[in-house]
Order: sequence, then structure tokens, then C-alpha cells
Amino acid sequence: MTASSIAPARPHWSSRLMFVFAASGSAVGLGNIWKFPYIVGENGGGAFVLLYLACLIGLGAPLLIGEVFVGRKGGEFPASAFLRVAREKAMSRLWGGLGALGAIIALMILAFYSVVSGWVGIYTVDFAQAVLGGDAARSGADAFSAMLADPTLQLSAVTAIVVTAGLVIYYDVTGGIQSVMRYVAPLFVVLLVAMLVMVAATTGKLGEAFTYMFQPDFSALSVDAFGEALGHAFFTLSVGMCGMLIYGAYLDDEANIPRLGISVALLDTAIAIAAALIIFPIVFAFNLESNGGPGLLFIALPQGFTLLPNGDLFGLGFFTATLLAAFSSLIALMIIARHWLEETLNVSGSSATLMAAGATWIGGAAVTLSMTVWDSISILGLSLFDFLDQATSSWLLPISGLGMAIFVSRAIVPDMPEGPVKIYLRAGLTYIAPLGIVVLIWSKAVGF
Repeated sequence: MTASSIAPARPHWSSRLMFVFAASGSAVGLGNIWKFPYIVGENGGGAFVLLYLACLIGLGAPLLIGEVFVGRKGGEFPASAFLRVAREKAMSRLWGGLGALGAIIALMILAFYSVVSGWVGIYTVDFAQAVLGGDAARSGADAFSAMLADPTLQLSAVTAIVVTAGLVIYYDVTGGIQSVMRYVAPLFVVLLVAMLVMVAATTGKLGEAFTYMFQPDFSALSVDAFGEALGHAFFTLSVGMCGMLIYGAYLDDEANIPRLGISVALLDTAIAIAAALIIFPIVFAFNLESNGGPGLLFIALPQGFTLLPNGDLFGLGFFTATLLAAFSSLIALMIIARHWLEETLNVSGSSATLMAAGATWIGGAAVTLSMTVWDSISILGLSLFDFLDQATSSWLLPISGLGMAIFVSRAIVPDMPEGPVKIYLRAGLTYIAPLGIVVLIWSKAVGF
């Protein structure tokens, strides 16, 4: 059975809300909770937030909407979807390479994403044990370093989360995701709101966090801030990896894609800001470093939780919410790899799922070992973790996004009815996105 023969019979989401839940689950992940707060801290707060929002509106959201359009028109198999749409518009078959590029990016991200998801799982279990009266949860730089030096613990965590995600996908893509997201999405929002209320009531620093987040100080922006904002806009919305393409393939023909796409982008942004407004009051209350980098989530915050009343409960709620976000994004990334393997190798969906899970585990194991027994190995002077992170967010995602913008502006936008949506997508995909991405790639290439 080939990809083209099964595409017309593909299932649909049970409701538009389930698409929003699933697509938001793909977008909302560690990028919102782990990465967004620390890059805001590294780039001076409010001015960077404004720059990031501009990138989302001008580049990220149009690309997300365009990718969903390609999926609904071309089907759920990444390369075949581009080929089918390109054939209708008499465009080159080379556009099918965007599907392969998206899948390769997803597999590269999975290699380090599964490891960070495992860290979140370890801290969640730690705080759960502390709440139940066990040992105190780990906190501080020494505890985090000790965890990084323990390959057995990390590999166990990676294995647990990859196997669980693989089982969800194995038992039917849309059915499995809908079953999970029907409960995960509301629980995640409830936990996040509860944490925000608890932090506001306990620390008294929510107002200071608001000022830091929304009062711009443009002198605090670094030269690299634009590239950081643009790269994160791609990363957090999961555009350029064909994930939104696959989810869009399961939409019915009457669905209002621009409205649904904007809903996903708004929800993703709201959660990123809410996560930052949970983290920064704790940072300010206990004089932690707001520019603490990737360790902010795993070093500074656990220290802050230990100083709060009912801090173990705070920590459990926060890391449970983070784990739910990480898990939903991990599923989305593995689905991209699964569909690409299914169409490329002409294997069954179940076999492709096993392959995607296996590839994810191998990648996660390699990243884990590169921080322990293989720590002397580097790529271009970077650890394997940092290389994969920078290669995807700084280079491959922008390149894929550029190709997506050009393709959608030529193959999808001309056939849309005249109106504000067409004007918005034409401006974003024909001018704003390509110009911004080219400037970003050029700046990286010349070291600007």
C-alpha cells in the first residue's frame, strides 16, 4: 500500500477544538517553559518580548497557517504533500525535499528534546517523592551536575518517555493524540493557572515580573537578539518541520484554517508568557539570576521552590505541567518522523512508529553519553547537545521556513479569495518572512 493510495481515506479530527488542542500541544512544549524564559532573561526582558511577538506575527503565524493549508490540500505524508500540491501548480518535484528536510530536523530535535524531557521527568518524580514524605527534591547546581553525570538515570528517563510516546502513536495517530490531549490540555492549563495564582500570592513579585516582561529597554538588546527571537518563533510554533502540515491533513474542508492557526499561535504565546510570569517572580523574590541560561529551569527554580511555603507542592505542580507540555511536543515530533519513514520506506504505520521511536531513543542515548563517557567529543567546538540545538534553531529551521514561505506564496496564496487574510499571508510569506530569514541566515554566515 502506498502513501498516495491511503491519503484519501485519512481520518479527521473529531472537532475543531481537538485540532487546536493537538496543534497547541505540538507548539506548546519545552520551548515555552524551558527556553522562552531564559532567552528573555539573556536578552534584557521587555524589548526582546516585543521583538519576539513581532517575529510571531510577521513570520511565525503566516508560516503556521501556510503549512496547515499544504497539509489539508496535499495529505499527511510530508514529501508527498508537497509533491501533490506542486504537481497541481506545475511546479518542480524538488519541492518534495521540504518534507524530507522537515523530518530530518524533527529527528535532530528529538535527539536532545528527549533528553531534556527526561530531565523534567526526573525532577517531577523527585518532587512527587518529596510531597509524599520521601527525600527532599534535588535543587541547585551541584544536584543538576550530579544528574548530568549519571548516564543510567538519564537513559532510564529517556527510555520511559520515548516508550510512552511511541505507544500513544502506535495505537492510531489521531485517535491516540485525541485521547491524550482531551485530558492533558485542560489539566495543563489548570496547573499553569494554579501556579500563577500561587506565585502571585506567595512571592509578591508578580508586578515586578510584569514590568520586566512588558516595559521595553531597547538598550538591553544584543546584536543576536533578532536571530534568537526569529529562531525561537520557528521552534516554539513547530513550523518548518511539517508537524502542522500533518495535523492540517486531518482537518475537514470546511475548517477555517487562518482562524484556527491564529488560535494556536495566540494560545502558544499566552502560555509562554504565563510560564515566564511564574518563573520570574520566584527569580526576583530570591535574587536568582534571570539570565541563568538553560539551567534556569533546573538549577534556579528548584532552589526557589525550596524557599517557598509548600515549596514541594509548587515544584510538583510546575514540573508536572512542564512534563505534560514536553510529552505532547515529543509526540508531535515523533509523528513527523513516523509519517516520513512510512512514505519513504513504504512500510506500515506501526513499523514506522517503531522505527521513529528507535531513532529517537538512539539519538537521546547519544546526547546523554556525549555529556558523560563521550564528553571529550565535540562538533565544530560544540557539544553534541549544543550542536543539535544550534544547527536546528539557527540554520535548518530558518532554511526550511524560507522554502515553506516561497512555496506557500506561490502554490496556495494565489488561489485564496481576496480579503484581509490573503493580504496578510501574501505580505508575510512573500516579503516579511523571506527578508527576515535571509537576513538571519546572512548574519549567521558572516558572524554579524
